Amino acid sequence: MWKIFGASKKEKEDSAAEIADMKPNIEMLSGNSFECSSCHTVLSLASCTPLVLEKCKQCDALNFIPYNIKDFWLYRPLGGGGMGCVYKAINSKYKGMEFAVKILPRDNRTEAHLIDALIQEATIGKAFGRHPHLAFVADFGHYNDEYFSAMEFCEGRRLDQIIESNEAIPQKFVLLWALQVLSAEQKMYDCGYLYRDLKPQNIIIGKEGNACVFDFGLCVKIEDATNKDTETVDGSPLYMPPERIVGMPENMSSEIYSLGMVMFHALARKTYYTATAAYEVAKKHVSSLRMAGVATRLPINVSPKIAEIIDRMVTRMPSDRYQTYKETAVAIKNVYNTL
Repeated sequence: MWKIFGASKKEKEDSAAEIADMKPNIEMLSGNSFECSSCHTVLSLASCTPLVLEKCKQCDALNFIPYNIKDFWLYRPLGGGGMGCVYKAINSKYKGMEFAVKILPRDNRTEAHLIDALIQEATIGKAFGRHPHLAFVADFGHYNDEYFSAMEFCEGRRLDQIIESNEAIPQKFVLLWALQVLSAEQKMYDCGYLYRDLKPQNIIIGKEGNACVFDFGLCVKIEDATNKDTETVDGSPLYMPPERIVGMPENMSSEIYSLGMVMFHALARKTYYTATAAYEVAKKHVSSLRMAGVATRLPINVSPKIAEIIDRMVTRMPSDRYQTYKETAVAIKNVYNTL
């Protein structure tokens, strides 16, 4: 998780509500100043350290200090880790939109492998352009000694958070999200790529109830996926296709497998495999024959037709699955229209 430096745990908790929804005035920021979130005193950015919490000299309220990168103003931490830190941002050129801007960790921002990974992911995402179910990459590059990528901020909740909640998830919603993910997958495929990292953590369900896929870090060109010859196994063990584990080529049916595992998770509120060790999960993907089928492991209220579709999607042999996104979408849509 992202750590806000310079503040105690108590201060972080007390300030969370204050900074959560405080969108700064971009015209004021352009003039090198901003307002205190509590007393509205105008403060100078020149006298503050960016990307940390600092106390207002007038009222002692904590304010997160914005940071400028190119046309983006970063004003709220969203998360981060070893590969980078992500901030919510605004941009005067895109009025009404908000962005998730990723920059490299402060102590490692000159590391070549981190720079390459950030630029490669952003380059791939930018190639997809605008699509209703893909996060839009607005810009990326190098500015004032800072490598960055700016992606459209998808307002909503991650699918894994919804699954882990106690909220009911209607079967029709799961089918709708699957259709939208397939649409996103088709767009990426048409641009020459396989996504290769489909999991609930990479799917945002927006306020209007629509799915948006983000994080293009494991995307590869189709020819690289179909001519795979590497010992590296990337991705989440709970959703990755068996062929990746054994180093075999991947294609659309591999993505369909991962989507089937995601659909199962959303409907059953648990993953298909429950082993905690990644190696054990991987072995089960490869060795399991699923003699009993998916239906016996889904709640009894789930439509048998949905179970039948998922069962075919997650068959161990790629040739036994649906072979294209369009074929899968037709099957799902036929059931969706009956619910």
